[in-house]
Formats: sequence, structure tokens, C-alpha cells
Amino acid sequence: MTAAHDYEHLHHLVDRLSPAQARRLRLIITQDEELSEVDREAPEEAEATSDDGLPDDFLALFGTISAPADYAERHDDYVRERMERRFGEAG
Repeated sequence: MTAAHDYEHLHHLVDRLSPAQARRLRLIITQDEELSEVDREAPEEAEATSDDGLPDDFLALFGTISAPADYAERHDDYVRERMERRFGEAG
């Protein structure tokens, strides 16, 4: 397993965490001797956050998102399907 694969796998896992799980993971990291060094090097967030861990102005900026659960992962497929419906399949 390469370092790049490890990084991508961890990035994918962190993206799937709920806000509560992310807070728990951060607590675990801060209590680990080696990993806490990395946490101390990370910049502190200056933004205020809501109870769910999102910045207070997040929903005001992006509004309500109504999409299938896998929208981010299948974005290209959704765009392609929409273009085919609109313009027909390119041959």
C-alpha cells in the first residue's frame, strides 16, 4: 500500500464522518502522543460553528441541498445524464 493510497483512503473516511464522529476522532488524535503534534501544527478555526459542527453561515451561503446521497461521488454521471437528456447522446 502506498502513502498516496493511505492518504486517499483516510481522506475518504474522514469525509464520511458525522460531525459527532469527527469531534470524537479529533479528541482521540489530541490524546495520542505522536498524532497530537500534527494537531498542534494545524491552524485554529476562527469561524463560529453550530451544534452540528458546521460554520454558522454555511447554510446561509449554500442554502438547502436536496440531492441523492451519492451525488458528490456520481457527479460526473449526473451531469452526463442531464446533458444526454438535453442534447441527445453524442454519437
